[in-house]
Amino acid sequence: MILEALFLGVIIGKLRGGKFKRLGYVFFKVPYILILSFILMIGTSLLTFFGNKTVIDNRIYIYILAYSLLFIVLFFNLHNKAMWLVLLGAIANFAAIVLNQGSMPIDMMILEQQGLDSMFNFIKEGEMQNFISLQEASRYTEYLAKRFALPNFYPLKHVMSIGDLFISLGLFFYVQKIMQSKVYRRTSRMLKYDYR
Repeated sequence: MILEALFLGVIIGKLRGGKFKRLGYVFFKVPYILILSFILMIGTSLLTFFGNKTVIDNRIYIYILAYSLLFIVLFFNLHNKAMWLVLLGAIANFAAIVLNQGSMPIDMMILEQQGLDSMFNFIKEGEMQNFISLQEASRYTEYLAKRFALPNFYPLKHVMSIGDLFISLGLFFYVQKIMQSKVYRRTSRMLKYDYR
């Protein structure tokens, strides 16, 4: 859903008069910490799926570290209002995972309805321990679970959490703001004036 949000943000940004070239001006503070955070999250999910016992037993601590790094990055970039939505979404996902000992709750019925049979079976058989069913979720975290799906006509199947939706919405607005940024427009005019 994140990739779709970025793509849609670019399209809408262009329709609203934004410039593609301004995407090259994106300035994100402490980007290396963000990359490290993503590596930890993706790596933990993959190694958990492949049955690495050390990672499975310690995944909650790795996720805490990964999200802590992500929160540091977001803190340094909150001057952009869209990042507040991303922060809210990240907090929601973090709470759901940590309060369930390193596993994200997911609605198994939605998986079936979306035709995601392989994922359904992996979770049911305990081969994807970074996910648990809603019935196993700790109290109240079922509201933060992955329980939303896009319409059936959409070609790519996703099951999303409320946190995922906030993150996607934040990135959608962030891309548009970059493409329409008046700061770079004013800078361009200043350079042209100085040149004359």
